[in-house]
Amino acid sequence: MSTFVLDIERKRGDTKRIVFTVKTLDTDGKTWIPLNISAWTDFRLTVDPSKAPINPDNNIGDIAGAILTDGLDGKCFFIPPGTWDIGKYFYDVQALDDNTEKTTIVEGKYTLIQDITKS
Repeated sequence: MSTFVLDIERKRGDTKRIVFTVKTLDTDGKTWIPLNISAWTDFRLTVDPSKAPINPDNNIGDIAGAILTDGLDGKCFFIPPGTWDIGKYFYDVQALDDNTEKTTIVEGKYTLIQDITKS
């Protein structure tokens, strides 16, 4: 398994779930396939203005996630609160794997852009 880099851009206020698929290399060493995450726990998506924060003091948010279906397809999801301020941030997603070892699944830039509707 490798940490993927994926940039996210969302409208301020949107709470549509963010879905990730955890993948691993197939036995051929070339093809990425979904990883069974059915025994994984403690999914966390953390957003911060710094790419390498030294502590969580400036985190914009830290939200819990969950397995989307049964975990056999590698899908997990997070529902952002919709209350974070517009801006350019960084994020990562971590979870405890089936050996209860912490692993980073995905990371990248997290940009919240201005919306028009304010309700």
